[in-house]
Amino acid sequence: MGKQTLSLAELAEAVGGKVSGNGRRSVSGVSPAGVFDADRLSFVDSPELAKSVPSEVPVLAEEGKFPAGYDGVIVKSFRQSMARVLALFEPRTPVCPGVSPAASVSPGALVDASAFVGPFCVVSRGAKIGPNVRLTARVYVGEDVQVGEGTVLEPGVTIHRRCSVGRDCYVDAGTVIGSDGFGFIPGGPDSSPVKIPQIGAVKVGDRVSIGACVTIDRGTIGDTTVGDDTKIDNQVQIGHNAQIGRNCIITSQSGLSGSVVIEDGAILAVRSGIQDHRRVGRGAVVAALSGVTKDVPAGAVVSGFPARDHREDFKTLALIRRLPELFDRLKRLESSKQAD
Repeated sequence: MGKQTLSLAELAEAVGGKVSGNGRRSVSGVSPAGVFDADRLSFVDSPELAKSVPSEVPVLAEEGKFPAGYDGVIVKSFRQSMARVLALFEPRTPVCPGVSPAASVSPGALVDASAFVGPFCVVSRGAKIGPNVRLTARVYVGEDVQVGEGTVLEPGVTIHRRCSVGRDCYVDAGTVIGSDGFGFIPGGPDSSPVKIPQIGAVKVGDRVSIGACVTIDRGTIGDTTVGDDTKIDNQVQIGHNAQIGRNCIITSQSGLSGSVVIEDGAILAVRSGIQDHRRVGRGAVVAALSGVTKDVPAGAVVSGFPARDHREDFKTLALIRRLPELFDRLKRLESSKQAD
């Protein structure tokens, strides 16, 4: 388990903030928004919320939003500080290293002595499981796969042959890394499509977070890659030979076709779709439900289908909403002209 209690002084040191009031006061956790407990820290991100917090409740807030006279921690960045505090109180179950008797580990695999291989996991020949790796249960690790130090693979994760996952990654339940890309030559109405062998692999960098039920296809020739510190939400499909940079955010139900390039720091919002061989530039944002059919410049914000500049898309939508009114006006003008 995480630490049960922390003083306000300890919290301030952990987040780079400063104490207000009694720094020796202890808190045993954090409270959800709108729930107040004198033994738990409340997060305050607006002056309006600050007015509703009872005076006996310790708070964390930015300077300028911190209620006067309260015990708590004053911070520079609210969201980053909140994330650090939550990590301090996150429940953690200690895991003893070792291999479960119910696991199957090939004699040709290398499993570090500090790693944990849970029940019904399979570790194939040539696989390398690094220090402090945790394979929770029912994880399949294929031939010649490499899993870097400190990485956690949750139940039902599959990593196919020759793929690799870097250090300190987190892969949630049911995700498949290294499945065959969807490569077929159409045969027409009278003959079967011909499968194109997918002989590449998938290379995932360090500190990557991958949600549940994500599919990352292996490359046809060469590798599909995911850069360091990228975060991928649940139910995302990444096609063969996609190249995803560092620090990207890809949210739920987005789909990347084959050979897409996502440059560093780009954000794909919910249910974004990227056409094959398209490039999303560094720091660009693709809004929810957008369909990208041409390259997106660095720093751009696009939305709609086909995706275009966000402001232009909003202007178009505003005009579309006015179409019934404009149509009625046109009909009245036509009727007036005919009457004359």
